[in-house]
Amino acid sequence: MRKFAFALLAMATALAVAPSAMADPITGGVSVSGNDIDTFTSTAISFSGTGTATGLGGTLTGVTGSTTLTGFSYASPDVELFSVAGASGVTFTISGPVTESIVNGILNVTGSGTLTETGFSPTVAGFSLSSSVTEGVTSLEITSGVAPTPEPSSLLLLGTGLLGLALVMFRKAKPTAAMTLNM
Repeated sequence: MRKFAFALLAMATALAVAPSAMADPITGGVSVSGNDIDTFTSTAISFSGTGTATGLGGTLTGVTGSTTLTGFSYASPDVELFSVAGASGVTFTISGPVTESIVNGILNVTGSGTLTETGFSPTVAGFSLSSSVTEGVTSLEITSGVAPTPEPSSLLLLGTGLLGLALVMFRKAKPTAAMTLNM
């Protein structure tokens, strides 16, 4: 019983002093625009040329750079849509189905995917893409509204709970051992 209490105490101590996990999600958004020459149909879109990415607040505030958009099929869009050139390491990968509509020669596509940025956890984000055949301008906006995950607080609560359990078990084990010695 005493060994078990010491094991719990050691685990609680290890959790208390362990470095916190990198659980900060990406916040804010990215806007990609440019004179990409794109072509689209009712089933797919393809791009040629480059665009410019700009951060829209949150952790993405300083993001800026050129990017090339990757074409995709609306039916199976699991593809990395873009990555920003430079040190920011920002990419966006579409996951799951997308919704598209073509009205008056303007394509509108919405859906969700995974936004990644160097130093942050991959974060689910929504995207809205619009493209005009007549103007040849593509606009893509990605926003993440995820609240930060309180990971260090969770580990602290777990660690103090295990520490308390270990102390209770240690106290219960101590009188039993003393009674055995007195007999």
